[in-house]
Amino acid sequence: MQVITTHFSADFDCMSAMVAAHKLYPEAKMVFSGSMEKPLQEYLKAVNPPFHFSRIKDVEMDQVTRLIVVDTQDPERIGIFKKLLNKKGVEVHVYDHHMDVANPLKADQSVIRKRGSCATILCEVLAERGIDLSPEECTLITLGIYQDTHSLISVSTTPEDFQAAGRMVALGADLNMVAEFVEARLNDEQLGVMNDLIRNLEIQNFNGVDVALCTASLDYYVGDLAVVVSRLMDLQNLNAAFALIRLESQVYIIGRSRAEEINAAQIMREFGGGGHAQAAAASSRDFTLIQAREKLISVLGDKVESLSRIQEVMHYPVISVKTGDTLEQTEKKMTRFNLNTLPVLSGKKPVGIITRQTVEKALYHKMSRNKVEEVMAHEFSVTTPESYFKTIVPTIVEDKQKVVPVVDPKTGHLVGIVSRGDLLRVLHQDLSRYSTEPYASLLERGEVAVKNVKSLMAERLPKAIMSLLHTVTQVADRQSVSAYVVGGFVRDLLLRIDNYDMDIVIEDDGIRFAKALGKELNAKVVSHPKFGTSVVCLPDGSKVDVATARTEYYKHPAALPTVEMSSIKSDLFRRDFTFNTLALKLNGKDRFVLLDYFNGQRDLKDKVVRVLHNLSFIEDPSRAFRAIRFEQRLGFRIGKQTESFIKHAVKKKFIEKLSGARLYNELMLILKEPDPLNCLRRMKELDLFQFIHPKVLKHKKDFEVVERVQEVFSLSRIVHLVQDCDEGYVYLLVMLYSLDGREIARAATRLHLSQKQRRKIKEDLDHCKSRLKTFKKKSKLEPSEIYNLLSDLSPEAVLLLMAVSGSERINKYILLFFTEYHDSARLSLTGDDLIGMGIPPGPVFKTVFKALRDARINGLVRSREEEVTLVQDRFLGA
Repeated sequence: MQVITTHFSADFDCMSAMVAAHKLYPEAKMVFSGSMEKPLQEYLKAVNPPFHFSRIKDVEMDQVTRLIVVDTQDPERIGIFKKLLNKKGVEVHVYDHHMDVANPLKADQSVIRKRGSCATILCEVLAERGIDLSPEECTLITLGIYQDTHSLISVSTTPEDFQAAGRMVALGADLNMVAEFVEARLNDEQLGVMNDLIRNLEIQNFNGVDVALCTASLDYYVGDLAVVVSRLMDLQNLNAAFALIRLESQVYIIGRSRAEEINAAQIMREFGGGGHAQAAAASSRDFTLIQAREKLISVLGDKVESLSRIQEVMHYPVISVKTGDTLEQTEKKMTRFNLNTLPVLSGKKPVGIITRQTVEKALYHKMSRNKVEEVMAHEFSVTTPESYFKTIVPTIVEDKQKVVPVVDPKTGHLVGIVSRGDLLRVLHQDLSRYSTEPYASLLERGEVAVKNVKSLMAERLPKAIMSLLHTVTQVADRQSVSAYVVGGFVRDLLLRIDNYDMDIVIEDDGIRFAKALGKELNAKVVSHPKFGTSVVCLPDGSKVDVATARTEYYKHPAALPTVEMSSIKSDLFRRDFTFNTLALKLNGKDRFVLLDYFNGQRDLKDKVVRVLHNLSFIEDPSRAFRAIRFEQRLGFRIGKQTESFIKHAVKKKFIEKLSGARLYNELMLILKEPDPLNCLRRMKELDLFQFIHPKVLKHKKDFEVVERVQEVFSLSRIVHLVQDCDEGYVYLLVMLYSLDGREIARAATRLHLSQKQRRKIKEDLDHCKSRLKTFKKKSKLEPSEIYNLLSDLSPEAVLLLMAVSGSERINKYILLFFTEYHDSARLSLTGDDLIGMGIPPGPVFKTVFKALRDARINGLVRSREEEVTLVQDRFLGA
């Protein structure tokens, strides 16, 4: 007889591993060694066809020749089946994912792999042997994976868990059933236990790590307490929690840990229990609740890893500069002491950080006499001597802050500094402490966060786009170059926004690649050798931009960049904002891996617009307008430091250096945004209108007109007033409306508008203003008068008139013009008809048609016959 079993208090991972093992040992009986969690019982009632489990009393122990143990290696956790271990004639096979068992059972055959779930291991073995699974079996295995990995977000989750879950879904797993049982609601008894735990919860610190301890005491049995503790962790946002619960005469201890310093399984082994580093449990009849708590506190004090404090790592005295020091002085100090980053002090308090890269760029732009406070980083983190060293690891690794000032907590004075070198030294001394994600892997990969987004691409992108990307991959592989898709395409993919404008960057000759891609796609290629860029124009009208990976520098502020061939990292560093530096590798072994060198993912998550370096708006002032555009379009906020850089560029008039053509282009992009009003308000806040004309949208009433323009457009879309209207141009007219002729001419010169554009703007503004005067002068107008006033205006000028009038009467006239008069002005008679009636061609035609049109609009004639009668009576009568 063969028996498959698992540890007592079985969960879905246990049961799914047992069912998967049964596919390997079809003659074996599946037998639980003890109790199971209540959701398993409910699942077994719901599943159809059912899985067949035997009871312990149905097993004749003397007949067992093979024992298959899943999801544990601990002989103390398999109940009655322990006595089969080391028994002559009994072969023991083990499948488990627990890597830190103190005294593992001896097995004849074992498959032990580091996975988040035991079900994953069995899933891999089945795939290796080509064994098929039914949809019901796939569903159960998926449940096991999801439960033990907390829906694939536990720190113990591995890439293999994702792959196994994906394979199960592909083979027919029912995710609705998975969701039903993974997210099971707490019953009234469990809620009562949770309330008791919350009431008795206290936070204690062990060697620098906060741990929640909570207790509950019950005189009756309540099932699935592990679920209660997991929910408590989420509800209270805890990193580590240990719950001690007395049920009748037994004390249960349930541990959960998200902290690297706390191994829950190691702690539970002190009570005869076990589990994972992140989740473990034990039970005992030998202790009272108070005794168990006291022992737990003692064990935690011994087992929780001690953390280094900042004062043990920092160095002093600190080389620094003052806010009033010039950049030339700062550069000399950096060179003298061979330092790349310095804290900036006001008095004795750190108020900023300055890097050599920033100083050198500023000196290149002839800013040697500028004060360091003008270009220093204002957003930075500090720490204190008593803080634990681990608290600054994310600051240095994830936020890429090169040094962390150490301040006195009482005075705020600088007392020391910690650098990246200090971090590496501590990591080298105690590498095991930081050997897991995210820190060690980020360092190993050059501080770049990596994840594969192939499944997201398949979910979000049309087949045609995926096919195009596949072609890019093939061409890149043939040329042995690395290809990346970068920028807005990647940003919007992560934000779940449709954007198929593709920018491809090649770590080689981009133009050569573009020509090969164009040949493959039967597309036209337009190249610009000076910038190393090409545009591939596809047969369907779409385009793909291809560029050589390049670095760039600016010969003077606001100049167009000078570019040189470089790496993908350098190429991404030259971009405007962190979330636009994201890139997807399209070929090679790391295909579809997301590259994030500059924390773009973090800023997407935090909804912040951040530039990459302090001189960003000095080198390219147009970025100030793009920052506003992204902020409003995406519902983000411009970071505090980034906004301070914009204000500095405005104060120092660097925006003036922006060419008129580039300024006009950025302005029109803003005016064509879905919500230009808030963009314009932001431009007002940042005092950017002065660079177009100081009087643009200067007063509150000017913005009221902009608000009415939005209302007019909303109405126009509902009633279909105008087709093919240039909405951005209407907003431009509003911005110029309150200016006089000379001021408009000055603004047009600044925006480098063509003579044709200037004439059109003047004509539309003049028409609007003159018609407004006429409408206000005459309290009542005939329909034909309304039509004649508006018919020769451009659609944009008419909509502008609606916005600036602020009059219900006038706007009613305009609505009638669009909805009634415009259509009723169509005539039946033509010039040939008039000739046929005996009217010779000439200026009289215009008079006749105007009379007919006025009569039509005023309702005096309604048919061709009536038009003929009118012409005969008025123009052919004796």
